[in-house]
Amino acid sequence: MARLLGLIVLIGLVGGGVYLFMFKKADTERTVKGYKKAETPQLAVDNFRKAIDAREFDMAAFYCTAGFAEQLKRGHEAASKLGTAIDNLTYQMNERKLMRDEVKNVLYALDPFPKDLQITVGKESGDTAEATLVFSGPSSSGEQVGTWVLKPEIFHVYIRSMKAPKPNTVVAPMKKENGEWKFDFSSDNNLQLRVAYMNSKYMNYVNPMETVTQEVKNDPATRENATSRIKTLLESAAKE
Repeated sequence: MARLLGLIVLIGLVGGGVYLFMFKKADTERTVKGYKKAETPQLAVDNFRKAIDAREFDMAAFYCTAGFAEQLKRGHEAASKLGTAIDNLTYQMNERKLMRDEVKNVLYALDPFPKDLQITVGKESGDTAEATLVFSGPSSSGEQVGTWVLKPEIFHVYIRSMKAPKPNTVVAPMKKENGEWKFDFSSDNNLQLRVAYMNSKYMNYVNPMETVTQEVKNDPATRENATSRIKTLLESAAKE
């Protein structure tokens, strides 16, 4: 019995040590990357925007309450790679003046958390405030846009559950917890399901985008048919 009790204590000590190590590692990484503790709502906004812009969703989690923060951390690797692939393809398409409205729309929809946004803080009172997030969305040149057959489960993984009183605008409460201001985004079952889908399927979308990114740089044939090439590959990805 004494031996069993000793084993249980040892397991508890090891488990606690692992938890403290992981916690300190995350906190150290946060400090090294310059993500300061948000002592004001504006600092939370500034650091959150910095993390979203860098596709560092694990760092963005420091500025959100527990439920949403958990999903940001859970989907960090997938969302970061997917967002980076979107950024790289967008850059190469724009550089060569190949971007079309329908490609813009699809890449915007595939973005887990679009980074082209403005955030303002209002209604601050005590330990609560309210943030308004305005997403720019894709610009349009008035081109005719075709229909793409994709899976809606992968669209706007992190923002589809947010309260949106009008198009491209999200309103979210903020609160102060343990001296730090955080966004109190809702975290529902649909968000969890979308993150799970993204985690299991993201490379099906990343690989085609990386392929076309290289092809538009090096292959004149792809540059002539870039939109149809992307559409074919992404529609195939959605079937997997």
